[in-house]
Amino acid sequence: MPNKGLTVSLLILLVLNAMLLAAASGAFGPEPLAGWMESPREPQRLDQQVRRERMEVVPASEPAAKSGSNGAGTTRGSLGVAGVAATRLVAAATGVCLEMGGFTAAGARRATEALGGEVAVEAFEREQQVRWWVHLPAQPTRENADRKLAELRRRNVTDVAVVSTGAPDTQQSFTVSLGLFHERERAERYLEMLRGQGVRTALISDAPRAVSRQWLRVRRVDDTLRARLEEVRQRLGAEDLQACALAS
Repeated sequence: MPNKGLTVSLLILLVLNAMLLAAASGAFGPEPLAGWMESPREPQRLDQQVRRERMEVVPASEPAAKSGSNGAGTTRGSLGVAGVAATRLVAAATGVCLEMGGFTAAGARRATEALGGEVAVEAFEREQQVRWWVHLPAQPTRENADRKLAELRRRNVTDVAVVSTGAPDTQQSFTVSLGLFHERERAERYLEMLRGQGVRTALISDAPRAVSRQWLRVRRVDDTLRARLEEVRQRLGAEDLQACALAS
């Protein structure tokens, strides 16, 4: 029996030596003991290593990230341009409110007609202080003043009126009024326009007074209508084209 036990031990040693030789020669892979030596936490550690390797790839994709960032910036810029365009469309749709004034009653009627029936015009009066009076020299009789009126109409100057001075029981004079202005510069420009129409005897006097003048209010004014209002203002001699008062 002792010889038989020794024989079995020798056989086991021979088998183990053969397995070690085979392992050394690579028969069981490069790391034959890896599965025997690793701890139960090794799979988690390996998984974390793989994640770190994935994170290290991020710098290589930075150009794409920057490209995406630029694309987002471009999108925001495009939205900004679109927003401005939308604002302009809304402004064009709603328009602004403008007032044109300093008219006599006749001048306000002509301005309304010049704008056409498709433009909604609100007429109103506003009292304002004027100072500079454009007029013809005073005439001793009403007949003389009427002749001056007829001459002015032949020259296409129609926004005029005859003003009498003096008490009825005293010597009166009659003056053809051509316009009242609160700024001398405007009065001088109007005087130059009259001289261009052949009215040579018109003059400017300093005559402060409060007068009631006619104004026209137009709402929802776009750029095209604003240009029409400015053209009418210059042609008919209105003093101002301005934004509507807050109370309106």
